[in-house]
Amino acid sequence: MQPKGNDAMTVKKKVANSRKSPIKPPTVDSLLAELESLGTAQTRKTYLRHGASEPLFGVKFGDLRPLQKRVGYDQSLACQLWGTGNCDAMTLALLVADPASVRSSTIDAWLRDSNYDLLTGMLAELTSKSTHRMSKWKKWSRAKSERELLAAYSLLASWLVAEATSVPQNVFVDALTTIETSIHDQPNRARQGMNQALIAIGIYREDYRQRAYEVANAIGKVDVDHGDTSCKTPDAKAYIDRALASPRRRKSNC
Repeated sequence: MQPKGNDAMTVKKKVANSRKSPIKPPTVDSLLAELESLGTAQTRKTYLRHGASEPLFGVKFGDLRPLQKRVGYDQSLACQLWGTGNCDAMTLALLVADPASVRSSTIDAWLRDSNYDLLTGMLAELTSKSTHRMSKWKKWSRAKSERELLAAYSLLASWLVAEATSVPQNVFVDALTTIETSIHDQPNRARQGMNQALIAIGIYREDYRQRAYEVANAIGKVDVDHGDTSCKTPDAKAYIDRALASPRRRKSNC
């Protein structure tokens, strides 16, 4: 019996759909071409002012998110994107890198390549979701270099934001002591990372909030040179208070 009417139409659509070519997964070349088309001179200028380096297209974060959603987690593609040396491609690489499969050696190599605070912070966030977070915290927090110290305290802040109860007590206890006793003696961007971590402890660890306030009062104003930008270093205690008072934060505590 031959299908009739609407049934025949349904069969034809199924046959037509089955003949369509499968969607090809994105390649590093196709993504680079798309990134180039999305870049703008104004965004490029802004990123360069904030420390990004050439080559760079100047793609807004809002335009990177659809690419991230389309790609999903793809560690192999992330490595290829990072290898291009293009700052926008490296940013996308950190968005699609897989926390479950990224290697410790890859994290180390990417940190060596990262000379832009945004990339360092994103790499720290990626690391905070991986099984390497504790080993990298220990390594980076004991380092002397500005980049590693920024990565260490950015990692801690990201870890607290995502999964505060899983951070071992000795980690943030030691961090608070180091911040209190040495923040003003640390390199410029390390001070930024430490202040960020102090704020995260105060917001996400209620049991150590009072201690965070004490440290904030002890260290006072934290000076960070943000270069030719409008960025400012927030007062830790005031920032914690504002975050806790916001409706969004109150809702998240319910």
